[in-house]
Amino acid sequence: MKTFDTHAFMMNVHEDLLIEFKVKKNINLQASDVWESRDLSVNHIPGKKFYVLFEGDDDAEISGDARRAGASEEYSKHVAALALYSNKSYERIIGSLFLKINTPKVPTKFFDNREEAIAWLRILQKSSR
Repeated sequence: MKTFDTHAFMMNVHEDLLIEFKVKKNINLQASDVWESRDLSVNHIPGKKFYVLFEGDDDAEISGDARRAGASEEYSKHVAALALYSNKSYERIIGSLFLKINTPKVPTKFFDNREEAIAWLRILQKSSR
């Protein structure tokens, strides 16, 4: 596993292509952060599609530009599936809006249980082999 720790996020890239991506406390994630995460993961394990678990720490926010970048065709070229996780009710609402407004090009689902999110990604991973 390789860990990347930037000013905006912490990202664990597992050799089995699972990425645990967490926006840091009090950060407003920007599109540039999304592209940086893509570049870090693709440079670490080139030519593969990743299964991404996305979550935010306390008071983390995601800008509209970051949401659009994450749902873009260019970003999606490197992602097999995306699980959004939060146990906060207001983030479930935001996550639902993201799925309706910035519809990702890859299988995407919102979870309020982290273990269930990872299990869903693992099922998709196994079915793609």
